[in-house]
Amino acid sequence: MITEPLLSNPKGGITALLFIIANEALERLASFGLSTNMIMYLTREYGMDAASGAQILFLYSAAGNFMPIIGAFLADTYVGRYPMIGFGCITSLLWR
Repeated sequence: MITEPLLSNPKGGITALLFIIANEALERLASFGLSTNMIMYLTREYGMDAASGAQILFLYSAAGNFMPIIGAFLADTYVGRYPMIGFGCITSLLWR
């Protein structure tokens, strides 16, 4: 019977969970703030009606929510975890 833990220095736990929850909550807050301002920007600066602006914003949001699935597939099959995280961070900084 095993009496010692298999990992002497466990990672994660409550501290990591709190960072993940805070990160996701703040990301959602920024996303909701952006969507309101984006509708106003598209209607005022580009002269779109509200329905067209909402449709563009929906496609932008759908692409942003779907891209992690593509990134996970590429990381698992071709690139690797850490290079894909680096690429995603750089892309996120340049795109937004």
